[in-house]
Amino acid sequence: GRLNAFKGFALAAKSHKIELHVINAAFEGLSAWAGDHDEASSLVHRDQLRGLPALMLSPVLSNPQDPQHYELMSRVMRLVAWMPPEGRRELQEIVVEDCSEEEVLRSLVRRVRDHCDETVHRAHQMQRLSPEIWEGLMLLQLLWGANGAIAQRLDDSLRTQPELPELQLGMSLTQTLTQISAASRASTGSTMLGRFALTALRPPVPAAEFHLQSLAEELVPPELEFRLFVENACAGPITPSEVLELPLYAARTDYGFEYVLPSKMRSFMANRNLVPVSYTRKVLQVENHHAQLNLQHQVARRVAADLEVLPGHEIHIDPALLFFILKVRRERILEDTAAALQRATPEDLRRQLKVIFEGEQGVDEGGLAREFFRLLSARVFTADCGLFDPAVAQSARVLWFDKASACESTDFWLAGVILGLVVYNNMPGLNVRFPSVVFKKIKGEALGLEDLRQVYPEIFVSLRALLQWKPEEEAMSPEEANTLFENTFCLDFVVSYDSNGKNLSKELCADGKDRAVTMDNRGEFVKLYCEWLLASSIERQFEPFRKGVRRVCDSSLFNALDSVELELIVCGEQDLDFAQMRNHAVYDGYTEDSPYVTAFWDLLLAFDVEQKKRFLSFVTGSDLAPVGGLQELQLVIQKNGGEPTDRLPTAHTCFNLLLLPEYETEAKMEKLLNTAVHNAEGFGLE
Repeated sequence: GRLNAFKGFALAAKSHKIELHVINAAFEGLSAWAGDHDEASSLVHRDQLRGLPALMLSPVLSNPQDPQHYELMSRVMRLVAWMPPEGRRELQEIVVEDCSEEEVLRSLVRRVRDHCDETVHRAHQMQRLSPEIWEGLMLLQLLWGANGAIAQRLDDSLRTQPELPELQLGMSLTQTLTQISAASRASTGSTMLGRFALTALRPPVPAAEFHLQSLAEELVPPELEFRLFVENACAGPITPSEVLELPLYAARTDYGFEYVLPSKMRSFMANRNLVPVSYTRKVLQVENHHAQLNLQHQVARRVAADLEVLPGHEIHIDPALLFFILKVRRERILEDTAAALQRATPEDLRRQLKVIFEGEQGVDEGGLAREFFRLLSARVFTADCGLFDPAVAQSARVLWFDKASACESTDFWLAGVILGLVVYNNMPGLNVRFPSVVFKKIKGEALGLEDLRQVYPEIFVSLRALLQWKPEEEAMSPEEANTLFENTFCLDFVVSYDSNGKNLSKELCADGKDRAVTMDNRGEFVKLYCEWLLASSIERQFEPFRKGVRRVCDSSLFNALDSVELELIVCGEQDLDFAQMRNHAVYDGYTEDSPYVTAFWDLLLAFDVEQKKRFLSFVTGSDLAPVGGLQELQLVIQKNGGEPTDRLPTAHTCFNLLLLPEYETEAKMEKLLNTAVHNAEGFGLE
């Protein structure tokens, strides 16, 4: 009722007097509870806590920048942090049962997230992280857990209850489950297992709506967050269920004697599910850079000790000891790279990569490495290289491991090492068409029927139809339905597949050829078939690939990534929004609002996708945008003379620097820019 009242209040003309009454009443109540730890620790009953979600949803608290609104929300956060575990669990149950309507839950999440962002903004201004930040993250984690619990409970009910004509998705969870329960008592028909088997329902609020935008703006420097992660949370991320059980500790802080949350909560990366992937990538880059510097320092100390050099004296160190130097020929880039990686030690692979192209004068400050990976990926990550299944590449347009491949395990290991080097050396990404299930397998996450959709779409449709099948006659007995099912599909626990032109078969379980697939065991059949297609059938190929990735990437922060984050970091951003790049470009010799610069951007924005990729490769060495989009890439446009000239535009890819002459006409600029972009391969120094 309170929630509906607030909805109506939000639509009506706001009264300043009513706002003041609500705020003053809330302050009076929260001051008594959130100002005394002993009082807050007694909040364990649902009736005591029901007002908190209603208060947070109140439209009078819609402006987190308002000092009164901010202070009131901060007291709510503190009250939740000071509650005992049973109080937090009760509060989460209230959200699950009473606030599960999508519109209401989205509003609640948005209100708490906006307050957390404002807390980070204030910390940035004060140059100090306050305890309020972690208290806000605790409440946001509580809502994350409630969001998942809503989907899980509805999913559990749909798996065991009869099908409904139509569910009203706008209802709360309690109303929906009541409708399902009523249908269960009135029906003896088939269950909804067929529709939802092996595929969980998505939570009502998407994960991205929990992400703190203040972190995407880097108001907390990634270097600072890396230190927080190492000091407080390197054991791994905290789970939303674990948040409910966290105790408080009395401690002396910069703000005086306070009750604080455990140290493992005091890191944004510990609350990784609330962090944008673009920020996660920045922190991972910091970790990678620290690891490379530590190796260089270890080498320097060893050399100094061997030469018995006194402190303060200079020594010469072979660059090959400080960097992993790859010297390759363009025409034999794959063969030269394979030979070098096979000779490399684990320590070599964890040094900073430097690439040298034979016969070229370029010095690698990042641009050559990006060019190297772009050329190498075009040779390795293709359906023609022998590692990946050409039939899957043709039908599903993704790269999937060929279970009949004649390649050695070493070849798959090398492909994994290359992918690992991309991540470890902070490259913008690889142009590879891996399905998401590859990254789930690298991270050891559970697989299911939905993961089959990207790799074997036709088999996915067939298995889903198998699960959804039901007899047309509802009055048919279970025995009759099983008989009809067996006669319709004629399946046993054996699957057939093609291997180099030969038709082979595989038993999915012991005595599979003698075991019929029935309505009762069809779920088991689908599960075993998925496991064979996605795991056991390609184990010989995938396991070396996974070990290759982990040979290079095995840090605490990398281990904390989930598959979605890893996929974005490896593959980069697919959307090339040049408007983002324009908004963050800087100029040397030109001005942003000059007609010539405006004409230049009009030309770029009119490019098609292939032209944009070519231009991006020309100025950065990679045709992919970094995670977070082209706004993460700062293009520098420098004036390089004027008419009369026939000089082509040139670029320093290591610094994202475009040297652009000022041509007399837009047509000449377009012609010479396209000439430069389409003929740019190789590096040289004047």
